[in-house]
Amino acid sequence: MTSYVTQLNNYFQGKKASHTLSWSESSTGASHEIKWTVQCKVSGEVKGTGVADTKAAAKEEAARQALVAYGF
Repeated sequence: MTSYVTQLNNYFQGKKASHTLSWSESSTGASHEIKWTVQCKVSGEVKGTGVADTKAAAKEEAARQALVAYGF
């Protein structure tokens, strides 16, 4: 199964607009219980936000929300 991040990247590459896609990430909590927050932005506008125990999981959730915002 293709990841949401890959699907989102492929979508924007197909539109020749991959330069508009960006990510911001931050973490909170003690080192043994970090929570990651990742935002998916398109042209600077937040299209999805994921919060999870791992950065990868938070990024996947942010990408999933962005895909939903684009009708997928």
